[in-house]
Amino acid sequence: MQRYIDGESIRQIARDERRDRATVTKIVRSDEMQVFVQTMRERLYGLAFDALGAVEHALQHHDARLGYQLLSDVGIVPSAGERYSIATQPPRIDKSTMTPLELAMAEGEDGSINRVAYGAACVIEESAKNFGTPLPTAADVHHLRRVAEVADEIAGGRFHEICMSDGPEEKRIRELAEKIVMREDGRKTLPPRRTQRALPQKKQSALVGHVSGKN
Repeated sequence: MQRYIDGESIRQIARDERRDRATVTKIVRSDEMQVFVQTMRERLYGLAFDALGAVEHALQHHDARLGYQLLSDVGIVPSAGERYSIATQPPRIDKSTMTPLELAMAEGEDGSINRVAYGAACVIEESAKNFGTPLPTAADVHHLRRVAEVADEIAGGRFHEICMSDGPEEKRIRELAEKIVMREDGRKTLPPRRTQRALPQKKQSALVGHVSGKN
């Protein structure tokens, strides 16, 4: 039974054990074999809790590869295909339960939720809680996103490519985009032009009234 679980063929087992192939086939397909396999699986799945603890401890102190591999083997870590499905499936996340940071990172202009971005926001929040790393605000996220959009406009849609290959050019474009976004934010804080024009007139009228009153 153990040799069959280890991946050896019935023919190989029969030859090495000097048993008839039909006998070996009967053994490895018996109810006893199914119980044995189920017992082994239960023991393996039981190790998942230890693996989770090992990963949590290893992330802070050592190497998490062993625990991560075990979690992958028992099906807790999604495969590449499953991760793609998770990222592209319709959103099922209740927005009312999301934090401002999660909404800022994951919500698109059409109101849809990007599950990958949502997962990244959760990781950032968990890291901030466990390791004391700075947590960006929703305003920070919106600002950085706008800077990236302006930078991509300046680069003619090639900003991501430039980031991968040209450090100085990336810095120049990013700084220029930052200045543009800062100017945009500054205009938003100014009062409307009509109010700006009316303000000196009010001051002038008050001054004339004050002088007239003295005369």
